[in-house]
Amino acid sequence: MSAVLELKGATIRFGGLVAVNNVSFAIEKGDLFGLIGPNGAGKTTCFNLITGVYTPTSGDILSHGKRLNGMPPNKVCRLGIARTFQNIRLFPSLSVLENVTVGAFLRHRTSLASALALLPSAIQETRELKAEAMELLEVMNLADVAQARSCDLPYGKQRRLEIARAMATKPELLLLDEPAAGMNPQESEDLLKTVRRLRDEHGKTVLLIE
Repeated sequence: MSAVLELKGATIRFGGLVAVNNVSFAIEKGDLFGLIGPNGAGKTTCFNLITGVYTPTSGDILSHGKRLNGMPPNKVCRLGIARTFQNIRLFPSLSVLENVTVGAFLRHRTSLASALALLPSAIQETRELKAEAMELLEVMNLADVAQARSCDLPYGKQRRLEIARAMATKPELLLLDEPAAGMNPQESEDLLKTVRRLRDEHGKTVLLIE
């Protein structure tokens, strides 16, 4: 059985700068895999290669044997690879629930025309997506702030919300870019327990940067 994610000599150069050099590793289903290194080592750039933000100069990136090189981020996400960001990228004016529902729309089945016409099928699907989003907020201990604007949340909860939004795309592989950055020790410990739950109880394979 092929790996959920495999990098084979992944390299990217920006002019004369080699940002990621000949990186190789494989992640199997159910792994909790850490990519660890100092600032400037190329960890986030590696995430950008995996998720289609950049195309490797050389080497290969594969998921279940399928080559991802050059694939745009939305297609990578549809294949089951979702991520969070080092710098939080929420929709600040939307509610917590709406932020997660936006992530769920990646799997939307009804057409744009049906949604604009408010057809019953589109309305029903939106209700289902919101219900799924609420379940994710329960998992991330955010259900009590579902109607709050995301910009009004404290930093630690914004980090959790970004994970919930990534989870709404129903990924097989979840990439977390420094998820505990800026958290106090108790928040970091709680987040680690949650990440383990995502793997053990929700079947996610996790690659994280720290």
